[in-house]
Amino acid sequence: MEIFGIPTQALFGQLLIGLINGSFYALLSLGLAVIFGLLNIINFTHGAQYMLGAFVAYLLLNKLGIGYWWSLLLAPIIVGATGVVIERLMLSKLYKLDHLYGLLLTFGLALIIQGCSATSTARRDSPTQCRSSSAAGATWASCSCPIYRAWVIVASLVVCLSTGT
Repeated sequence: MEIFGIPTQALFGQLLIGLINGSFYALLSLGLAVIFGLLNIINFTHGAQYMLGAFVAYLLLNKLGIGYWWSLLLAPIIVGATGVVIERLMLSKLYKLDHLYGLLLTFGLALIIQGCSATSTARRDSPTQCRSSSAAGATWASCSCPIYRAWVIVASLVVCLSTGT
């Protein structure tokens, strides 16, 4: 069966990938909007901290042997603590200054975080395998979705709906 000349399996697969990517973008943009609204600083570090959360979860899961659910719980707490340290030590001094200073500081911090994570890990040409129960997936309309990707959609919906007015 085809819809608009596209096989349904391919169409639903693309829609699912679009929904997952859109959920990532919604979380990132919501974080940027909240930080700018509360602190009045353009935070370019937000994306690097998002990446740092994934990196910390990977380290907890694969290097330290902590379970999937504990890693999922601890990673945002650890990255949130680094965000508090950055805010207290650096960003708090820029509140009364022009937006350009905050933009330059957070852009530099983003480059530092990305550089540290790139040099601390070996680059691989093959994707990382997920060894936990999260690698299992659900099938919807002939498309399989791993549980860890479905959690992105659920978390994005919860966060976006809980911050709405």
